[in-house]
Amino acid sequence: FWLKFCSSQPLSGPLIPLEAMSAITGDQVAVYDRQLRLWGVQAQQRLLNAKVLIWGLEGSNVEACKNLVLAGIALTLRDHRTVTAADVGFNYFLRPEDIGKLRAECASKRVQEMNPLGSVSFSSDRPTSDDKLKELLKGFDIVVVGLSCLGFDFELAAKMDSVCRSLGAGFLLTVAAGELSFFFSDLHEHVMQDRSAQGGPEAGPTEPKAETFSFPSFGSWLAAVPELLQGKSDASFKLIGLLASFLQKDPQKAVPSRAADFATHCREVKCEPAVDGLVGMEQAFGHFFVEPLIHVASVLGGLLSQEVIKAITRKDPPLVNSVCFNAHTGAALVEHIPPVAAAPKKRKAEEEVVADLLDD
Repeated sequence: FWLKFCSSQPLSGPLIPLEAMSAITGDQVAVYDRQLRLWGVQAQQRLLNAKVLIWGLEGSNVEACKNLVLAGIALTLRDHRTVTAADVGFNYFLRPEDIGKLRAECASKRVQEMNPLGSVSFSSDRPTSDDKLKELLKGFDIVVVGLSCLGFDFELAAKMDSVCRSLGAGFLLTVAAGELSFFFSDLHEHVMQDRSAQGGPEAGPTEPKAETFSFPSFGSWLAAVPELLQGKSDASFKLIGLLASFLQKDPQKAVPSRAADFATHCREVKCEPAVDGLVGMEQAFGHFFVEPLIHVASVLGGLLSQEVIKAITRKDPPLVNSVCFNAHTGAALVEHIPPVAAAPKKRKAEEEVVADLLDD
């Protein structure tokens, strides 16, 4: 997902009536011209009015900052951590002179430079599970959280999702492991109001048709981990599930030195998935504590940004609810976790009874 707005070449597509631009300034029309032609005025207005919190400048969240600010969305960047040399090597919004300073403050200045018409703020609040959490999440339409910024505390992530649900805000959680990158999304009862025209803008408008998508909470996702580990899900999702089951009761074990303990845990729960590109569970565990490969973060960050934009514009069907990209295979997989319950099958005897009643 890459957006470009500065090309002098016009994008083909239907002209937008000037009267429909009443809520959008001339400067905004010049900058967002391509998006206006692609998504429409109403969708762009929703983007300009939306507020998104990026909590944790890590992994695919960095790429999402770029994509979302270019789309015109107001961003708040939040991270209590200071910049290290490793951060500078991965995060293109940071510079060597930023080492020792707050990540969010340093990055926010350069994110803002990408779109002077956008709004970018920052804060250094630490994640918390107390009553202050609701205040920290209030006022945002979408909250995107990096698991590493939470200290790999899955229970805290579940609580954040619960608070977001109470506030009516969408919640997305990201985590990465080298060539692997994952995000979970919870958009509650999301109503998609429109689909993009088949064949692009030139095809003309389609008749809107609302459709509702039900998203499980992250608490439900965690509760389904035992089933996930023994089920038929892809190995990459099982690896994320194993991390959750290992750390859920004790996030203090989220240090590279506990790799052997993680491997033991995998044997104990009888789940040692063969993830393409990773050799053994100890190596896989170690990868959770380094930034993903740049192209991995770019691909998943693009998918993540698309989901945020879909949620805000209510345009096009969302990915429900777990997405994992593996650079080794070049594939991004989507799974509904926990799985949707299959419709109950009628027993043959019941069908025969009904047939008899009809005959009577």
